[in-house]
Order: sequence, then structure tokens, then C-alpha cells
Amino acid sequence: MAELLKKFTSLDTNRFFRAVTLSLALAALVLNLSVSWKGYRYEPLREAASRSLLALNSSFFYDSGLAEPLPVFALKAAMAAGAGPDAALRAEGLAVLVLVVFTTFFTLRRRFGEITGGMAALFLAANPYAGYYAMQGSSHLYALLFLLLFWHHFDAPGKTRREALLAGLYGGLACLSRLDAAWPLLIIAALTWAVKREEFSLKEAGLSLGLALLLVLPYAAFQKAKYNNFLYAQELSLRRWANIDRHGYAPAAEVKTGPLGPAAFVFRNGPAGALQGLFSGLGRAFAYELPRALYYKFLIVLVFLGVYAAFALKKDPLLFFLAAALLPALPLAAIRQVPATGGIELRYYLWALWALCALAGLGFQEILAWLETRVGAWAEAKGAALLRREKKR
Repeated sequence: MAELLKKFTSLDTNRFFRAVTLSLALAALVLNLSVSWKGYRYEPLREAASRSLLALNSSFFYDSGLAEPLPVFALKAAMAAGAGPDAALRAEGLAVLVLVVFTTFFTLRRRFGEITGGMAALFLAANPYAGYYAMQGSSHLYALLFLLLFWHHFDAPGKTRREALLAGLYGGLACLSRLDAAWPLLIIAALTWAVKREEFSLKEAGLSLGLALLLVLPYAAFQKAKYNNFLYAQELSLRRWANIDRHGYAPAAEVKTGPLGPAAFVFRNGPAGALQGLFSGLGRAFAYELPRALYYKFLIVLVFLGVYAAFALKKDPLLFFLAAALLPALPLAAIRQVPATGGIELRYYLWALWALCALAGLGFQEILAWLETRVGAWAEAKGAALLRREKKR
């Protein structure tokens, strides 16, 4: 019996759980992909509905029409190879989801441990909304992949110039997937600087953000040359949001048209209205959309434990990512974009969903570490007691 307890306490739990969680994550991912393909194969496209037309009409990388270029040109490349636009768009979305899941495992494994990486990958791979928006070819998913890589390299331990350049490359690709990904990049950089000033290298950070800006500038310059506005497509989108907020989807005689700048959008109802909308969106996001996006409600408990562990163990980068992912959605969160339920589509919370899955993985790891410590102490005490009894005989 004593020998059995000794073997139990020496069990390599990290290795065991890595094998288990990886197997479960792969099984969940394969199931999610197959179910999503069967269930959403003929679901009408929403955000990406015009992407095939943009791909056909574009002549070079930055000339993508009224959309960011990277998802458009991924489809253009597939169509040039002879693939049908609809099937290619959906297949590429599923491929991006696979990359996001694997990137989740490897980045979190290096930064926070085997179990955090495995469980976060499992929670994300099993999420039905991730599968649905992959089938929709959501540009948020493309941006998420590169945001993860930017976040991983920007604050990498022992960061070198190579890490800074990689962070800049991935940051630029995130913005070329969705230009509003620039906000998370800036927020992550600002929070990292505010908390880690002594370790923070302004030179390396400037190199990362400067390279990202350099990659995005030609796209903004193209919009300026063609539409006389650096942010023409994005400001048109903000105008649509403002009209939905004011008029809903009902026909209105005095609907305003034309681009609407970010500041004008945020303060369209004055400073008091902007503040009210921010807090209203924050309340709705935490009370309704984020728990809904998680899908499995028990994960909320693990998320809270993960937040506590992140504060207690000073694992701030996960909290930085959550704040950076959520803040850009808050000016939209209170708008009734979805008439049936109110609020906005869950694709706007995909970035925050990833952070919640990562925090849930961290929470699970800390529970396991606590149990391992307690069970190990119990096993050692039992083993010592058994040894004493054997000596007395």
C-alpha cells in the first residue's frame, strides 16, 4: 500500500493531462468542424457575402474594395486555384479556426503551462459559435489569429529584436484582416507599459508598432487616393451603425449617409450619451453576450478562478488581452443590431471569447494544482502512517 501511494504522488500530472487534454481538444475540434460543415454549409453569408465579388474585382493586395485586404486575397488565391468562392470561403474559415486552436495551445503552454494551454484549446475547439463564425468566414477570426501571435511576441520573456519584428508583422496582418484590430494592439502596448515600466523597452515596442503601421499604411493610402478618406470603408460602417442605433431597420426619410468618423460616432449623442452607452454596453456584454458566447455556463466559474489566479500570480498578459479585446466592442454593444435578442452579433466578441477560454484554462490549472498539493500531502501523511505501523509489527 505504501509503495502504491508513493507511485501516486510521483505521477507526472502535467504529462498525463497534456495527453488527455490534447486528445480531447483534437476530438472536439474534428467534431466541431464536421458538424459546422454539415449544419452551416448552406447558411446565408452575412459579413463575407460580397467577398467573392471584391476578390474578383481587385487587382493587387491593397486594392480590396470596401473591406480589409487579407481575407479578400485569401479567397482570391483560392479562386485563382480553381476553387468555388462559397466553398473556399467556408473552408478557409475552418482552416483559420484550426490555426487559432493550435496557436492557443502552443502560446499558452509556453507562457502559462501545459494544462492552461490544453484546456483553453479544448474550450475553444468545442465552442459551437467558433465553428459557426468560421463557416461564415468571419474577418474577426482572421484578426484573432494574428492578434494572438502579436500578443505572444510583443510581451515575450527575454524579448529580442526578432520577437519585436514578429510582433510587428503579426500586428500588421491583424489590422489588414480588420482595421479595428489596431485598438487592441495599442491597448495591449499601453497596458504592458503601464504595468511593466521597468522591464518595458520603448525601442522594441516602437519597432513592433512601427512595422505594423508600415504594413497598414498602403491600404489606408489606397483608400485616401480612391475615396479621399484614409478610413473610408470603416467610417461607412460606423455610419451604418449610427443609423441602426437611431432608426433600427425601419425605413426612415432622414437617414444620413456618408462616412462618420470614430470620434463623431462615439459622441453622436453627446458626452453624456457616450458615457451612458459605454456603461450600458459593458453591462450587457458581461450580463448577456459574453456568457452566451462561452456557451457552456460552467466555464464562468473557471473564468472567475482564472481572473483571480491572474491577479494573484501576476499573470497580467491574459487580463491585458481581455481588456484589449473587449473595449473596441463596447461602443457598439448597446446598439440593437439583432432585433430578436437586442445587442450585437457574437462575432464581435470572438476576441474576448478567446481570452475567457484562456482564463478558464488557467482557472482549471490552478484548481488542479491545489488538488495535487492537497492529495499529495494526504498521500504522504497516509504513507508515513502506514510505514510507522509496519515498523511496529
